[in-house]
Order: sequence, then C-alpha cells, then structure tokens
Amino acid sequence: MLRILSLLLLSYSLIAQESHSLKLKPSNFHELAREEFISESFEWPKSNYAFLGISAYSFAKKPFELDIRYKTKDGWQEWQAMDDQHNEDDIKDRQTFVLNPFEKQILAWQIRCSAVPDSDIVIRFFTAPKVNGPALQFESSSAASPQSCTCPRPPVCDRNCWCPDGTCPPPTYDNTTPTHLIVHHSAGFTNATDYQFVVAYYWDLHVNTNGWSDIGYNWLIDPNGVVYEGRGSGHSGAHFSCMNSGTLGFCVIGDYRTNPVQSAALQSLAEMLLYEGCQNSINLADSSLHTSSQLMLRHISGHRDGNSASVGCPKGTVCPGQVLYDKLDSLALALSQNACMLSQEDYTFDQSLKLFPNPATEILHWEGNGLWTKPEIRDLSGRSILTNSISENSLNVSDLAAGIYFLSLQHEGHRQTFKFWIQ
Repeated sequence: MLRILSLLLLSYSLIAQESHSLKLKPSNFHELAREEFISESFEWPKSNYAFLGISAYSFAKKPFELDIRYKTKDGWQEWQAMDDQHNEDDIKDRQTFVLNPFEKQILAWQIRCSAVPDSDIVIRFFTAPKVNGPALQFESSSAASPQSCTCPRPPVCDRNCWCPDGTCPPPTYDNTTPTHLIVHHSAGFTNATDYQFVVAYYWDLHVNTNGWSDIGYNWLIDPNGVVYEGRGSGHSGAHFSCMNSGTLGFCVIGDYRTNPVQSAALQSLAEMLLYEGCQNSINLADSSLHTSSQLMLRHISGHRDGNSASVGCPKGTVCPGQVLYDKLDSLALALSQNACMLSQEDYTFDQSLKLFPNPATEILHWEGNGLWTKPEIRDLSGRSILTNSISENSLNVSDLAAGIYFLSLQHEGHRQTFKFWIQ
C-alpha cells in the first residue's frame, strides 16, 4: 500500500526551492531476503520540478548500505545505490548517503537497506522549481572587503543572491590563513540551468544531510562563469578530506572526469585564484608543506592531491576530474605571471628556470638566469632528502625510489619549487 506524504511534502512553490524530510524507523522495514530489508512504498505528491535531490542520514552505530528506487509513469525503475558521503567538519557520528539529482517526475519511492538500522533513517528531498529563477543580483568587487593587492575579485552571486529568502544563514566561521588553494568539481550538474538552485541544493545537502555548519566550499563557479559565495574568503571550509586548515576550496560545478571545462568557468576560476592568491601572498606556481595534511602540495592543488595523506579522512577521490586536474599546473604557471601578481613587492617567479630531464632516472639538471643554489629535495610527506651534488646545477638522484618529489632552489634570497618524477 502506498503511503501519501501529505504531512511531509507541503505545497510546492514555483518561485523557490523546497526541502523536506521523512524519518523512517527500524519498524518501517521488513525482511525480504537475506541482507535485504525493504521499507513500505511512499507516494509522491504531484509537483513540477527541474531536478530532485534525494539524500539520507542515520546515527546508526553499525554501517549499512542504502538503495532507493522510484516509480515513474513507466513503472518501477531499477534499484540505485545511494553513495556514501565524505565525513568533514568533524562530523563523525552519522552515516550519510546521496543519490545524484535527476529530472524525472516520480510517482512513488521505496528504500532498501542491507541491515535493519539500529537508529532512524532520515530521508531528505530537495526540489528546484521548473521555471527560470529570479535574475541574479551580483555583489560587485567594489562592494567587497577592501583589497590589499591589485588582482580584482570578479562579481559574485552572494548568499542573498542564491538564497534570497534568507533560509541559508551563515554560521560563525572558524578563520584560517590560506597557504594552499584546492580545486574541486561537483561531479554533477554539467548541463544544468538556474545554477543558483544548484548552489542552494549543495547547501541543503551539506548542512541538513551531512550535518556540516555550512556549504563546504569557499567559492563555487558554474559552467557559465558565474561565481557564487560559499563560506567566502578566510574561512575554514569542509572540502579537503578533514585537512581543511590552511586551505580555501573552489568548486567548479560539473563533472570533469571526461567532459570539457567551459572557457567561461576556467576564466572565472583563474580570476578567483588570482584574487585569493594575491590577497594572501601565495606564490601560485610554487609548492610547500601543507601543515594539516603533512604533504608537499602545489599551492594550486586538486582535491585528489590529498589522497596520499596518512591523516584526515581521504577516500581516494578523483576530484576535480581528470580533464580539470590536467589544467592545474599550466594554469598556476600562467597565473603566476599575471601583472597583478608580479606587482606584489616580494613576489618573484623566474620563468627562465628550467628543470630537466623530467622524469629523471640518474642526473637532474637545472638552468636559468643567474646562479640557483642550495638545492633541497622533499618527498610527498614533506621529508627532506639528501642527495649528492654533481655540479652547481646538477644532482645525482639515482638513489631515489620511483615516485614524485619536489626540488627547491635559491637565488638572491628567493626559493622556487618544482615537482619532478623519478622513473
């Protein structure tokens, strides 16, 4: 028998997003087969939405797997696994699940789990209206906080822009001094429209399902190049596998494992990285030890660069997708040469300095303008490694195991760092 969600799902507005939840108790499930427990079916009220996001959480102590299926006009669809969410923001007491949002209009839904949970399961629903959203009201860079450098911040759709009804209040943030800028993709919504509702969905998912204090990212950028305020500048986020101190998170909305990145999105990402790099005196083409992860990281890194950490909660993510990830090194080098970065009094980057061969096997050479000395090699954990000098511009690296390393060199009091490989 289908249960009507009249108490759960209130009347839907066509001018704003909606989010609702339903609590399923262990008694709502019955055993169908070994390790297969199914809830009753729930009817979905008639509504017209652009996309539907379904997520869930439980405080159950024993882990379990969660599947969902839904009924359309074509009948019941196949069961779909709801993926585990990353633990962030020091939330350790809940299991969280999410299904990629979809556009199909459903008539009913049902939950299946691998074991009867020892606590309630809260199922959450987010719908975006199937109409054009209100015109975005941007906060211009001139309205932002005073800038300490000449790299301007592009116009931003702030919290009042993507959540105009005021139901997404910011918390009291923990501040951080960023040393590393971490790039993400959302792994979804590559071809969406009305991205302000997408940002509101991520806020709802991160806060009401995951239990975080706010949307996890500092900034979000849609494929059209619109920048959205998340936690904003200088605030510790929830995006880098529980190693967030010293980082800012930039999420490019879309799935970039194989999809190309729109030029407008790349341009806005570049402008935001320039702005934050300049504000925080970050050498965008350099690398350094990231204290929270204890990894040597490029100052513009991808989420996946934290996978090798022995601390935090890395889970082997492919974020920000191979296509976007492959652009980060060249993007960092290009941004470091931007006139607004070079105008900083203490900022220098010598593009003439070259490292070769890379990958290396026995001897590593470098050459550039002037004399570059005091070579220092560190591994991915930040540990300093001694090597034998061959000459003033060569090192014997034959004793290094295959892998990724960082070489820093000094010239007139300035150090410059390169990533290199040993085959």
